[in-house]
Amino acid sequence: MTPLLDWGDARHFDHTGNRPCCLCGKPTPMRSHGGEPVHKVCAEDWNATRPNEARRYTRPAPDRPQHDAGTWRFHNDGPTTDQHLTDLAPQTPTGSRPAPVEQENRGLFAA
Repeated sequence: MTPLLDWGDARHFDHTGNRPCCLCGKPTPMRSHGGEPVHKVCAEDWNATRPNEARRYTRPAPDRPQHDAGTWRFHNDGPTTDQHLTDLAPQTPTGSRPAPVEQENRGLFAA
C-alpha cells in the first residue's frame, strides 16, 4: 500500500491557475513543497516507484512511531520536525544509522 501524502496546507494550491504537472503533463493547481506543479496522486506514485530515493521521516513520539514521509522531492506536510534534533534517522535492526544529508537539511536524515 502506498502511503498518502498529507498536503492540507494551502500553499500546495496555486490560486493563479493551472500549470502542466511535471510528471504526467495534465493541468493542475497543486504544487509540491518545491513549487513544482504536480498532482498529489502523481507525487504519491513517484514515491512508491522510487524506494531508493532519499527519504524524509517524521519525528517519533510516545503515541506515534517514526514513519516514512515520502521522498525529498515529494513529502508530507505531516508533523513538523524539530530542526535542532539530530536523532531522526530510521532505526535499523543492527541499531546503525545512515549518514546525515547536507547541512541545509540539518536534523533530518535520508535512508
